[in-house]
Amino acid sequence: MTTFDPQLLVPPEEEEQLPLFRPVWRSVSYEMIILVAGTLVVSLAASLLGIELDSSSLPLVTALLAMAPLVGWVLISWRGETRVQKPRQGLVAMMAIGALVANGVAAPFIEQFIAPDRWLNTMTGLARILGYAVTVGVTVEFLKYLVLRYMAWPKRFERRIDCVAYSRAVGLAFATVLNLRFALLEGGAQPGAAAVHVISLVLVHEAVGLVMSHRLMTLKFGNPGMLSLAGGLLLGGLLHGVYTAFRAGFVVGGFGIGASANVPIMGLVFSVGFAAMLFGIYAFLIANADARDVRVSNVG
Repeated sequence: MTTFDPQLLVPPEEEEQLPLFRPVWRSVSYEMIILVAGTLVVSLAASLLGIELDSSSLPLVTALLAMAPLVGWVLISWRGETRVQKPRQGLVAMMAIGALVANGVAAPFIEQFIAPDRWLNTMTGLARILGYAVTVGVTVEFLKYLVLRYMAWPKRFERRIDCVAYSRAVGLAFATVLNLRFALLEGGAQPGAAAVHVISLVLVHEAVGLVMSHRLMTLKFGNPGMLSLAGGLLLGGLLHGVYTAFRAGFVVGGFGIGASANVPIMGLVFSVGFAAMLFGIYAFLIANADARDVRVSNVG
């Protein structure tokens, strides 16, 4: 006598098909939205509730805020790489080396040799922009380029979008180190101002870092010539100079804001707009180049 097995009527479960790659721009969007929203909550809460912490607690609070972007990257970007068929390798190592270079080379060189606070802060207008561009900007972008060049390029740059993933890891490492130095060596700031300071550094280092990373990517997939790297370094430095000069103007109430006291929320608006513009430009350039490759392959 045959027995009836109900499992025969149940269709076999299909295994979940993992995506091939992590969608980088989606991760960028999620992280930026969460960071901006969190910064607004902290800043507005501190302002509306009149939160004023004593100076002894500011370094710890600022340091915790400085680690928030890194935690977001781990939970969204790095965790996303573990859930795809072809994860990008070496991101954590890139970030570790970037942090070491930022803390051991970039910060000491800028603070002790360039010393922008001693002379650049007294300049205004174009002189201030160019001063930051050819000193702080070029130094930082050149060091980030070296980390990318010797840790990821050309082996890790398998697709054009990879330049975004790796440059963000290095940029976030630099920003995190500089934010922690601000917290632990300079005493930090009140929560609202500290939150804006943290995200502003993260945005500028991640966004401007795309310039040199994109140039490295074009060397891998095209033939723009080595002068492209020099031009990218100058452009990255100039963008740093523009950002530093204009953000300072917004924060202190200049450029038509009509306030004399610090206005960190206006600095946040400028930082977000600046980063969004650069992210948008390079998203367009990468998507356009990928589409051109598809057209060429179809014709071939």
